Amino acid sequence: MADTSTTAPEPTRSAREVFTAISGLIVGMFVAVLSGTVVSTSLPVIIADLGGTQSQYTWVITASLLATAVSTPIWGKLADLVDRKILVQISLILFTVGTVIAGFSTDTNMLIAVRVLQGIGVGGLMSLVMIAVALIISPRERGKYMGVVGGIMALGTIGGPLLGGFLTDTWGWRSNFFVGVPFAIIALVLLQFTLHLPKPEKAKVSIDYFGIVLLAVGVSTLLIWVSMGGSQFEWDSSTSWTLAIIAGLAIAAFIAVEFFVKEPIVPMSLFRNRTFTLSVIASIAIGVAMFATSVFLAQYFQLARGA
Repeated sequence: MADTSTTAPEPTRSAREVFTAISGLIVGMFVAVLSGTVVSTSLPVIIADLGGTQSQYTWVITASLLATAVSTPIWGKLADLVDRKILVQISLILFTVGTVIAGFSTDTNMLIAVRVLQGIGVGGLMSLVMIAVALIISPRERGKYMGVVGGIMALGTIGGPLLGGFLTDTWGWRSNFFVGVPFAIIALVLLQFTLHLPKPEKAKVSIDYFGIVLLAVGVSTLLIWVSMGGSQFEWDSSTSWTLAIIAGLAIAAFIAVEFFVKEPIVPMSLFRNRTFTLSVIASIAIGVAMFATSVFLAQYFQLARGA
């Protein structure tokens, strides 16, 4: 992840100056969260219209989460090498392009593929926004402004499913993918004119390529095993055991590698901090509850309860 400790935050700013500086970041985060939740209530309609299966229903969500999980630490590492402002803009453009293409999907496989592109963009936004905030705002003031960012994310999370249902009933499910485009354009304009970040130091930085590969293989295999188990293959089958073993070995190897490389993607020393470790566990629990509720309850109420 990006090392923000070597670059001191800028001198004290007024609240107005800070909000101006992070306005593009806030709008970009809102777009990412809104576009991720707005389709949750319309997924049963989307899959039915495109002729998809239950497995594909799950993969529309899993593909995006997989790409986000794998790409987030890589974006953070790139922030040590490349202009952070450019990276934020690239991630927002990738996300927006993926969203627009998703709106023109002609089958479920195409939708799943572009959801991967969306996920890569979201991974960049999730990590780079936090890095940018750390560079702009002093540690003493950071909690106050991170609360604002969290409130915007909560608004997108709660309002997305409601907006998605309204759009689907009014203009069809494809409108869900286009609603965030104007906000994305606004975010790009704001980022260009209001976001000013220090350049990365010209120090020699090594990239943990082996760690990147192990992380991608481990997380991808784990999600494939969990999402397809019980439907595409039996849990107690050779395919299931093979996927589980590959995932376990790749993740274990990734953790081991991170202890010895010069500049790890995820420094294992962070987990010595009890607060950090507990916050990671809490984030996992929140993610499981949020996505399980927003995705599968929508399917249950529409298909089983006729809501």
